[in-house]
Amino acid sequence: MNEKEIIRKLKNSLDDLISIPGLKFAFISPRDSRCDLIAKFSFKGLRFNLIIEAVSISSLPVFQNKINRLKSSTIKDSEVPVLVAPYIGPQKQDLCRDNGICFMDLSGNIFISYQSFYIEKTGFPNIFPEKRQQRGPFSDKASLILREFLKNGDRLWGIREIAQKTGLNPGYVSRMGKSLEESGYLVRIDRKLKIQSRQELLDDWVRAYDLKKNELKPFFVMASSVKSIIQRLSAMRIPKDIRYALSVQAGASLVAPHAVFKEVHMYLENSQGIDFFENELELTETDQGSNLVLMLPYYKHSVFYDSREINGLPVVSDIQLYLDLYKYPVRGQEQAEYLFEKKLKSTFSGNDHE
Repeated sequence: MNEKEIIRKLKNSLDDLISIPGLKFAFISPRDSRCDLIAKFSFKGLRFNLIIEAVSISSLPVFQNKINRLKSSTIKDSEVPVLVAPYIGPQKQDLCRDNGICFMDLSGNIFISYQSFYIEKTGFPNIFPEKRQQRGPFSDKASLILREFLKNGDRLWGIREIAQKTGLNPGYVSRMGKSLEESGYLVRIDRKLKIQSRQELLDDWVRAYDLKKNELKPFFVMASSVKSIIQRLSAMRIPKDIRYALSVQAGASLVAPHAVFKEVHMYLENSQGIDFFENELELTETDQGSNLVLMLPYYKHSVFYDSREINGLPVVSDIQLYLDLYKYPVRGQEQAEYLFEKKLKSTFSGNDHE
């Protein structure tokens, strides 16, 4: 849904979105380019105008840019800046409030405050869910591009350079580069691309990512602790054709130890690897009480990208660790934030291009 469609739908549905007896409103087109629409409100002798800006792209950088655009507009005392979108989730609702911006979405969530006029309705689900894009920015192959940009924050990349680095087709990289520009994650400088809004990109990626998309196989192995499991893995002779890497809390314990954990998570490239470890460690598959979880990745092309060896064990990259940890229910977010502070923050310390 583009911005013109959002405005059209808002005009047609505002009566239903804000059903307050005695409220009168009329739409007028702005005389300048400072907003997309003006709505003149009248309620019990109180008169004010909504200065409305539509946002059609769901990425945090674009959303923040729209907020900045409204904040930089000349807002008179009788004017209320309002962002409108098909759906505005809780995180972006808070972002609006923190910046003094009101909001409405076509799914029913509303927050408008002006003097004695106050309306707040939130908690409505998204009735315009985005279609799953196999080639979206957080898909498997596309994430290879993000991983390179995130770890090389100050670098300018040509299309062929990034294609060669990631092993992707230049045409595909070109299309994804354009999409990432439109989402505000990349900026073009002298025909090359550079990352911007790194934190917002990572936040959007975490929201889109789900560890449960992997094929998870929980097992029980006879061991006194998770530490002893890791020690047994380190002592094993593992064939070169068995590709694996630790992640989640076990991986983090080797990179930036912080949280206590009771399960070791390990990615394996294929079912052959699962069979190997199942036999070598005499694993028992279980639905409860597991202490070893073997995972077949849905990020088949990118999950092992930039994995490294620590204390004789392969561990996924810090970016992959962060993604896997953040929504993990047992102290995952806490460990992810600690990992960010200890490892990822240094790569984010440079100033993004404005």
